[in-house]
Amino acid sequence: MADEEIPVSGKKLLTILEKKGPLTQKQLIKASAIPARTARYALRRLIELGLIVKRSNLNDMRSVFYFLVDN
Repeated sequence: MADEEIPVSGKKLLTILEKKGPLTQKQLIKASAIPARTARYALRRLIELGLIVKRSNLNDMRSVFYFLVDN
């Protein structure tokens, strides 16, 4: 996978997930200061590229956590 496939916003979100661990979309948006629409696009691309996965939040089924994929 080429670095140019990852949006700049996606790289920022990856860095945050590396430092802070699994987070919800809302937490990622707040931590990154990226507009919500841009963050949603970046998260979708990162999932398509196989770099992150999303899993249900068992404490609140209305939200999901985003995790880095173990290599």
